[in-house]
Amino acid sequence: MAHTSGIPSDLLRISRELDEGAVVLRVAGDVDLSTAGKLSDQLRTAEDLAVPPKPLIADFDKVDFLGSAGLVVLANEYESCQEQGIPLRIVSTSRAVLRSITVAGLSGVLSVVPTVEKALAPA
Repeated sequence: MAHTSGIPSDLLRISRELDEGAVVLRVAGDVDLSTAGKLSDQLRTAEDLAVPPKPLIADFDKVDFLGSAGLVVLANEYESCQEQGIPLRIVSTSRAVLRSITVAGLSGVLSVVPTVEKALAPA
């Protein structure tokens, strides 16, 4: 199937891995108004699978663009994870992603680390 909900599937690709209670979402492509709903749905599913206090990790290293709609999704997911006792960790070394998070004022809120291995390590 080439499209899901009218969104070309190649704009945003998401895969999920489980790692001893932690959930890793690997996200690639553009996170914008047209794809934010897909990201939100996948994060909620991953949150349901995570076993506190293990983290939910969103690997954004292959994200090319992170728009305001994606930032809202991350902020909302952060709040939801906090309520469940699940650490939300964002993985990225992408300048575009890091800049978006910083400009939005979320760098002091979201935990951003450079590798999945570091995100999986106990805090």
